[in-house]
Amino acid sequence: MDSQTHAAVRPSITDVLVTPGIDPLPNTNNVPPEQPVTRPPLDKSLMVAQYRQAKKRLFMFDYDGTLTPIVRDPAAAIPTDSVIQTIKSLASDPRNAVWIISGRDQDFLNKWMGDISELGLSAEHGCFIREPGNEEWENLTAKLDMSWQNDVMEIFQSYTERTEGSQIERKKVALTWHYRRADPEYGAAQARECQSHLENTVAKKWEVEVMSGKANVEVRPKLVNKGFIAKRLVKAYGDGPGQAPEFILCSGDDSTDEDMFRALRVTNLPQKHIFSVTVGASSKLTLAGWYLSEPADVIECISLLTNSGGDGGTEGNVDGKVVDAV
Repeated sequence: MDSQTHAAVRPSITDVLVTPGIDPLPNTNNVPPEQPVTRPPLDKSLMVAQYRQAKKRLFMFDYDGTLTPIVRDPAAAIPTDSVIQTIKSLASDPRNAVWIISGRDQDFLNKWMGDISELGLSAEHGCFIREPGNEEWENLTAKLDMSWQNDVMEIFQSYTERTEGSQIERKKVALTWHYRRADPEYGAAQARECQSHLENTVAKKWEVEVMSGKANVEVRPKLVNKGFIAKRLVKAYGDGPGQAPEFILCSGDDSTDEDMFRALRVTNLPQKHIFSVTVGASSKLTLAGWYLSEPADVIECISLLTNSGGDGGTEGNVDGKVVDAV
């Protein structure tokens, strides 16, 4: 397939001239906001059938807790060869636009996923993007005032001093306080206190968001998040007839990923084309449409798609059932 065909199927999101704080994909359907609820397990037969008939497909994956398990030491959460090969296989199909949208910084994503040239990367929950086939990163927060970081660092340092096993991660934009190595009960109590402290001080002074993650508290600009990136990716395809992606798989495991699920629920796209999948327990309240239990299930689903043919004329086996192309 020539480069012009590649460009037509994989649009560049830098062509969507939007700025943080301006919605690139407004809710023209006036869909009321939904409340998080429990969801059913992912219908893999339905997913494969829609994938096969789609010629334009968009994939958005979180990293930690989605492609790799959560581990005690965040630095040890490196992708296995199997994960890398699975993502590489998915991204090699020119009909697939594949993005990892993570809270990780640029260096981490470059080191472990940067060699997959067809893969798009977004670091620090949407603050930075790297287009497929491009080695340069775009800073979407370049024009935002970052003076809030000094106030946050002062608060984080006070909680680090009183919480053994905790540490501060200073990214280029976001600031994160990790307590995964601390006493679980004491660390969680300190995190709640720290979050409340930040919300009642820094968040009232600056346009920032205080997020509670898995054994961490993070502060980042309010105007950029994973939902902003998801909307921008969809918008990049265009609004005309036949331009929108016909299949979207979006998966993540924590509260930051709910921004993506929320964004996809208010697009003009047919909801039957969207497979938003949270990773975790069946009892989790989420805005996603489906759930998978663990990262291994996500990788298995990706493999299922890459092995299904995807050309509209192949049969495949899903959970013991033969699924015909629709």
